[in-house]
Amino acid sequence: MSEAGSADSGSSGTNGGNGSRLGALVATWPRKIGVVLGGFVGLVLVLYLLGIVGAPAAGLADRGDWGEVTDQRTEIVTTVWVDNPNPVGVSLGNAVTAEYGIVLNDVLLAEGTKSDIQVPKGNSTTELRTDLINERLSDWWVAYVRADETVALDVNATVNVNTPVGTVPYEVRRQRTMLNESTPVIDALSAAVNETSDTYTESVSASEVDDSLLGDTLGDSDTVTVGYEVRRGWATWGEVTENETTVQFHMLVHNPGDVPVPAAPDGIGVSVDMNDVRTFEAESGELSAGSAGTDTVIAPGETREVTYTVTMDNDRVDDWFTSHVRADAGPGAEATAVSAQFQVVFDNPATGGEIRVPRDSPITYDCAFQTAILVDGQNSTSTCEPPAVPTGN
Repeated sequence: MSEAGSADSGSSGTNGGNGSRLGALVATWPRKIGVVLGGFVGLVLVLYLLGIVGAPAAGLADRGDWGEVTDQRTEIVTTVWVDNPNPVGVSLGNAVTAEYGIVLNDVLLAEGTKSDIQVPKGNSTTELRTDLINERLSDWWVAYVRADETVALDVNATVNVNTPVGTVPYEVRRQRTMLNESTPVIDALSAAVNETSDTYTESVSASEVDDSLLGDTLGDSDTVTVGYEVRRGWATWGEVTENETTVQFHMLVHNPGDVPVPAAPDGIGVSVDMNDVRTFEAESGELSAGSAGTDTVIAPGETREVTYTVTMDNDRVDDWFTSHVRADAGPGAEATAVSAQFQVVFDNPATGGEIRVPRDSPITYDCAFQTAILVDGQNSTSTCEPPAVPTGN
């Protein structure tokens, strides 16, 4: 019994000794792992300082591209390039993050971030995708109109590269100004109203005209000339707010006839389509405060300027901008076809009828313009030409 007991006691002692040594060994693992990792980090740091391990360089491949564009979303794709000079077997891990934003006329329209960008050996690229903030397009439109239809692009990006000695930021900024020598929208509207320039008169029997309209200069003539001569037409931007945009149509109207005629039109027909998106539209409208009153007349031989005001709901900007970006919605990517129609109607004081300017149907002016916000190799151009100003006006 004592021998058996002695054997059991020896076995227990042996197992206890082995367990103690194993526990002591395991207890040293964290310290040894820490030493190894510290040594590895130190080695990488030394290699970095010696130039054997280099920090990746990074930047933007271009200012961006249009991605998927639908009625619901407008995607922007920005490409980041990374050049990792490190040899095979040396990796800095997921060491690159990127932040970027696209600003038009000081309005931030897109922003995004991407982290844990893979950094393989050599040159590589990665795409960053985000959606245009459509809710801010109305704000951009206001800034665009107030900037005399100039488009100012500002792309800002920061690519952060983590190195053994800290984070190295690469800041990239791309700027571009477009349409700074043209105003395509207001030019199209000006051209449309100016194409009404002509003489619109008719002869009626003097016996049909109320004596109160006839002057002493009629003489023995049996006929009376009634009508208008539009000498010039043009358009200007009026007040533009977050919700509405106002356009003022101006007409320099002369009375070449024998009787006074109303200075104010009785009605107006205006429509402006941009890539088939109806932006401005009016079938009547309101005279601006600077216009002649409804009871004001233009005497024979007199000339007056008449101004008519039309407003647009800025909610339509979203639909138009989407069509402007899409290559299949207009004459091309970032291109807009503009079609402007204009006609006014005056009362004929001699007959009680009406005088239409132009006579039959609204005048139509067509043109197009394009931008180069994100389309590579494209210039901003416009075929929308403002009317020439006659000498002396």
